[in-house]
Amino acid sequence: MLNKGNGRRFHRVNMPVRYFIIPSSPIRDREIYATGTNYFPESTLKLIETKKNLILQSVQKIQTSDHLLKTLFTEMIEVIEFFGDCLKAITNGKSPKSDLKYWIQLKDRQKGFKQAAPLEKTSPKTFSYIQAIEHKYLTYLDSMVKSIENSTPSHFFVQGRLPSAFKIDELLVTFRNPKLQKIPLIQALLHVSEFMETYLAVYQRINDDNYLKQFPKEWPFKEANVSAGGLAVFMSKEFKLYSKVDAYLYFEAENKLLSFDGTVVGFRTVQDYQERIAINFEFPSGHDQKFLQQEIQKYEVEECMDLPL
Repeated sequence: MLNKGNGRRFHRVNMPVRYFIIPSSPIRDREIYATGTNYFPESTLKLIETKKNLILQSVQKIQTSDHLLKTLFTEMIEVIEFFGDCLKAITNGKSPKSDLKYWIQLKDRQKGFKQAAPLEKTSPKTFSYIQAIEHKYLTYLDSMVKSIENSTPSHFFVQGRLPSAFKIDELLVTFRNPKLQKIPLIQALLHVSEFMETYLAVYQRINDDNYLKQFPKEWPFKEANVSAGGLAVFMSKEFKLYSKVDAYLYFEAENKLLSFDGTVVGFRTVQDYQERIAINFEFPSGHDQKFLQQEIQKYEVEECMDLPL
């Protein structure tokens, strides 16, 4: 439900739509281009902390006189958090490259998990799992380093959509099998992978926000609360209350792209570690508003036709 303004004057409906929302103005006085979006809202920070605690609990249950595994998991947490620190710097318009010492540390992280090597002989199966996690991590890290190296204060460099369908993603399906819940090592691997994924997902949002704007056909088709006066959506990122945003809606059947100047009028954390963001359209064009209203009505008619008699 939209909170204030012209959104109240229009009929609203929940419907799937392709949308793209970004702050109207990027961060000022930046070292590297940053949209102004907060990619670490409170919900994401809570999710990160929850996943980290699950790793620590699982590692404590691993029964072994050899401290190698515990040392390795400690390193993995540190490496993943370092990746996250770089993302936070980028979000705030700070370039990790501007600090030589920090940049050297970042480049060193491209060597992967240094504590994993001894496992290749002593625990080859565990080593293969660690390698699968490392591969996805390094793929994203290498992409981020390349972006930082080629970005400027006026442009954030991206090569396109980030890769998907990694070996570790297949393994996680197995790790989530209820029969494996009592095996601490498997659970530690599961939780460290999920912990990593929270940060990788943040980087994917940053990457997509700097790439997808020009490709509306690739925008995700997601549920939104839509009216001719605004919309409300669920996102894992944050825009400041009353800040100005550019809101775009794309209707593929008509190949129609609508562009609205918006104001964030509502923001709250909801279940599943997401934020509900409500946006009012400010002085929308009558033509675009009419088209949107027609699409809403068309959707409602189609929904009624699908109802069982």
